[in-house]
Amino acid sequence: MSLRCIRLVTFDATNTLLKFKVQPWEYYTILGRDYGFEGSDEDLKLRLLDNYKVMWNKYPNFGKNHMNWEDWWRQVVKKTFDGQLPSNANVDGLANQLINDYKTTKCWYLTDGSHEVLNYLRNYGAFLGVISNFDPRLVEILRNVKIDYKLDFIYTSFDVGYTKPDPKIFNHVLMQDIPGKPRNIQPKNCLHIGDDIEKDYKAAKAAGWNALLISNNKNYQECIPKEHIFQNLIDLRMAISKNKLNVF
Repeated sequence: MSLRCIRLVTFDATNTLLKFKVQPWEYYTILGRDYGFEGSDEDLKLRLLDNYKVMWNKYPNFGKNHMNWEDWWRQVVKKTFDGQLPSNANVDGLANQLINDYKTTKCWYLTDGSHEVLNYLRNYGAFLGVISNFDPRLVEILRNVKIDYKLDFIYTSFDVGYTKPDPKIFNHVLMQDIPGKPRNIQPKNCLHIGDDIEKDYKAAKAAGWNALLISNNKNYQECIPKEHIFQNLIDLRMAISKNKLNVF
């Protein structure tokens, strides 16, 4: 199927349109120093990843239906730094600073090729958006990296109530009455682009959509068509510009 048949294109956010300036545990370490943290970023890496996983398993989707997302992140921060700071440290202040900084370009930058890919897809007449497992800060982040104006819609898992790889998140977006959205779009007319083979590629396929994977993992070529895999958005943009993109 050629790109001419695609009427709606969505992107994942993290590691697709957006990149971390430094790994989260490194930034946690940097800020933690101001509050008395003396350990290494490797120590904090294990604690952050473990506590994020614990919180996600107990209160998935950033605490949706259990608490507000800010309190969810505060618990992650407090558990990560538990026993790692002086007894008089302002842990709430640290958590709030991290929550706020992760809205900004202190922590995020726009992936190379993002503007160009969106421009090419727009020229094909595609309706453009984002579907991401994210909390509501995503809208502000995309505004801060100056890409929001190229998007027709932004849906986060927290707002929708479903998380990838649940195909329902794709079905939900397709059913929404979004201003400017072409009528009578079918799943076969939709394309999702992301970096995670399970949450992006296979999940979109399970919803009946077309999908492309942004990854330099060559092992994926054994389980999905190699023409559906691109190392980065620059390579994807080149394929579009040369009319060599095959999404079927």
